[in-house]
Amino acid sequence: MENCANIIHDYYLLISFQIEVKKKMDENLRKSVTRWRLASAALVVLCALLIILVIGIVMSKNREIQAKDVPSCGLRFKSNMDTSEPEHPDIFHDLTSREMKAVQNYLISVPELNLELSNLRMNSSYIAGIDYILPPKKDVLAYLDDSRSPPARKAKVIILRGDLNPPVVEEYVVAPLSNPSSHTLIDYPNRRNPVAFSMRPFTGIEFKGISEVMKKVDEQIGDILRESYGATFNDCGDTCLYYLPNIVSSAITGDFTRRMWLQVAYLVEYYTIHPVDLLLYVNVDGTDPSQFRVEKVVYGGQYRNSLAELAADYVSGDVVKSKMTFPTVDKNLFSTLHRRGFPASPTEEQRQPQFVEPDGARYRIKHRQIEYMNWRFHVRMATYNGPQIHDVRFAGKRIAYEIGLQEIAAFYAGDAPTFRMANYIDSVASFGQQARALVPGVDCPETATYLSTRQVSDNQEGSVKSERSFCVFELNTGYPLRRHLQYYHFRGSFYGGMVDNCLIVRTILCLNNYDYIIDFIFHQSGIVETKIVSTGYIFGGVYNDQEKNYGFQIADQLVGNIHHHLFNFKVDLDVMGTSNRYETLDIKLVNVSNSKWLNGLNTIQSQIKFDRSLKKTELDAVYKYNFDTPKEHIFHNDAFKTRFNVPRAYKVQLSGMSKQILPEDKLNERSIPWARYQMAVTKYSDNEVSSSSIYGNSDGLQPVVNFTQYLADDENIVDEDLVLWMSMGMYHIPHSEDLPLTQTPGKHMTILISPYNYFPEDPSMSSRDQVRVQLKEPSNPKAGVRVDRYFNKPNTACVSNYKETDFDKDVEENPRNILDV
Repeated sequence: MENCANIIHDYYLLISFQIEVKKKMDENLRKSVTRWRLASAALVVLCALLIILVIGIVMSKNREIQAKDVPSCGLRFKSNMDTSEPEHPDIFHDLTSREMKAVQNYLISVPELNLELSNLRMNSSYIAGIDYILPPKKDVLAYLDDSRSPPARKAKVIILRGDLNPPVVEEYVVAPLSNPSSHTLIDYPNRRNPVAFSMRPFTGIEFKGISEVMKKVDEQIGDILRESYGATFNDCGDTCLYYLPNIVSSAITGDFTRRMWLQVAYLVEYYTIHPVDLLLYVNVDGTDPSQFRVEKVVYGGQYRNSLAELAADYVSGDVVKSKMTFPTVDKNLFSTLHRRGFPASPTEEQRQPQFVEPDGARYRIKHRQIEYMNWRFHVRMATYNGPQIHDVRFAGKRIAYEIGLQEIAAFYAGDAPTFRMANYIDSVASFGQQARALVPGVDCPETATYLSTRQVSDNQEGSVKSERSFCVFELNTGYPLRRHLQYYHFRGSFYGGMVDNCLIVRTILCLNNYDYIIDFIFHQSGIVETKIVSTGYIFGGVYNDQEKNYGFQIADQLVGNIHHHLFNFKVDLDVMGTSNRYETLDIKLVNVSNSKWLNGLNTIQSQIKFDRSLKKTELDAVYKYNFDTPKEHIFHNDAFKTRFNVPRAYKVQLSGMSKQILPEDKLNERSIPWARYQMAVTKYSDNEVSSSSIYGNSDGLQPVVNFTQYLADDENIVDEDLVLWMSMGMYHIPHSEDLPLTQTPGKHMTILISPYNYFPEDPSMSSRDQVRVQLKEPSNPKAGVRVDRYFNKPNTACVSNYKETDFDKDVEENPRNILDV
């Protein structure tokens, strides 16, 4: 039995050993299989990756080949762009660099003018600006229409004569521009020349003089500035104070002494919305900056008569001390223009839509003459008045001799004197000198063509070229110019429409904190439109309870005060010549009886009609908008009528009218009398060139250009050469969404000049841009439709030439094309 037990035990051990061996063999086999499976899977993945890589390389090569086969846009037609400076400029062309240099060289050679070239001071004699003088209109028309000799080109030069006693501002005419040999003080029949030095335009030389005042401020109250604001004006590193100047009109001060209120602010991006509660009333009269002085101070809302008085009261504790902290300057500072805020949109890095001209630009430029479809005109940048267009023709016929900006004003209100006396009349800054640096893809579409301008200021030798003062582009507005769909068969079943493709000439004037976008727009229907839009930084102050009726608190310690933007344009219409009339079509109520239609029931129905009203004199023609007296404004030559004996006219419309409610002929309102009217119509005069002047900021006590004089003689305007002076505007009460910049939507103001029975039908009917859809067989609608387009569309696509990096590279290599470096 024992042997049997041993045998069974040994057998059990053997079986157990065999089982264990089998388990280990199975485990090794499984591991081996797993390793082979993993290796096979890795090999499959590697093969797939290699296949994808090969396919990618092949597709990339195919795309390269295809890209080489796709032409760049615009290659079908030869470019017609010549934006160069002409050797022999035409009659409307701005002064060329050669002409400016010739004028400078001549004037420098005149001993009695005593012009200086370097180290300019307030008591120097120096050139503030040079502008082209448009010849008398009759001479220009004789040249354009009657093949007479072109009138001589002349320049107007403004010289600040700080070297004289008393100092004055003088305006000279210099001629001929081909080889200047004469200069004459301009004898204006309706304005004075010279002008008092206290009314001078802003220049960089004056700002240097004001900096001497700021040194005195630091010397006398520097400790107060550091303790109250953590900053000073000089030797301040990255924590500096700056100022925004407001010239106080002579109409307010009652004399011709030049004074300014300075709103002190932190010098950060951007200083006009980082004010501190320090205001300085500065006398900057005369030509000796050492005599410039602070006459009044407002510190924390507390008035003092001098810096010394403030310093003494600060030490004695007789003023409540102010305390403000210098802003932390980073991308999150609310006034900076870095991207921040909500999560980035779009969520993916997708580029914005771009403009494409598949067959190239459909307009032509020859120096400063531009042709588009049936339009032809000239563009220029006047030194003092800014953008202008001349000799505007449609289908060969002149519509307007001149359309151009005259003045921009902004009148503020508030408790603080810096707001109360801030009546900006902005041509003091010389508009043409403020038009520069348009940015492709933002300020203008990628397809735009750019025009440069040249300006002279502060007696600099030669002239400064601004590479991108104007941009010219055709815009697909994405909006129909006209369209109609007649869907139902029993009414004809057709569609006809045309997108509003138009040409735009644009400039942007940067007037310190505000930017003004100005467009001249040319529609294919014969309509020309002038538009102005505002954007930029607001002018802010320190909030307190006294300002709550003038503005909202929109950030910590910041108030944005109410102000009124005002704009004036000159429109010299020539409809079928210079013998024009101005009529209004006055829309009125009329009561009519329906008795003959209603079987003798005598019901009275009110409806509207219009009466024609011919305006006979200038005072008869002044227009102040009134909702109770709606009307249309038409201008025509009485000798030209349709076959139905209707005047062939042009209609003028204003969008953006704004009532100026300040009392007339009081204080600084005297400098903007053009704003009393939405439109005034005067008989053309070579002596009534502009509605305003660069002296308007200071001259309210005795305006250099008094627009009311243009109307006071009340001349006949029937069958005369007529000029329209058109005003627009808007009130602005800033709100928090105006931070950091005000936005353009809702701020578009336009002058629309439209044909009105001038053509037998809409002239855009000749355009190839229209589309027609109709039934192939009108009697059999089920046969389908036919789409008619009026050009041969090529089969190949095209690739845009525009790259953002082109602009980036340009400004990296030429930084002065965008910033002052």
